Amino acid sequence: MKSWLTSIRNWGLVQKHWTLLKFVLVGGTNTLLDFVIYGILANAVSLPAIAANTISTSICMVVSFFLNYQFVWESKKSRLETAPRFLLMSLFSAWIVQNGIIWIVTLIAGDGAMINLGAKILGIVGGTASNYFGYKWIFKS
Repeated sequence: MKSWLTSIRNWGLVQKHWTLLKFVLVGGTNTLLDFVIYGILANAVSLPAIAANTISTSICMVVSFFLNYQFVWESKKSRLETAPRFLLMSLFSAWIVQNGIIWIVTLIAGDGAMINLGAKILGIVGGTASNYFGYKWIFKS
């Protein structure tokens, strides 16, 4: 008996975009975790937005590496080979792309709980696009 996941994977359009769908699923889960940690740190703990984002994205990078390596890309490369590249790509996306977007939005719109969360959402969008293409290069042969 086939699993429900195998059945879904065998649908034409799903099969064609299976890796992208897994990336979105893992990314969505990781983004939710990142968003929750960021929200707690920025709003409940009152850390500055950049510090809260740096901490939340650092925690989520570890989770993301293992899920991308094993589940999304099913990489045949060694972890030792992929981990440094993943770290550099993730740091670029999180600390340069996301922090840059957050900085620009809060510079223009000011500071506050809703602005911080809106800035984070925009940062996530930019970081996600950067990550997809970077991770594809890192994990695929």
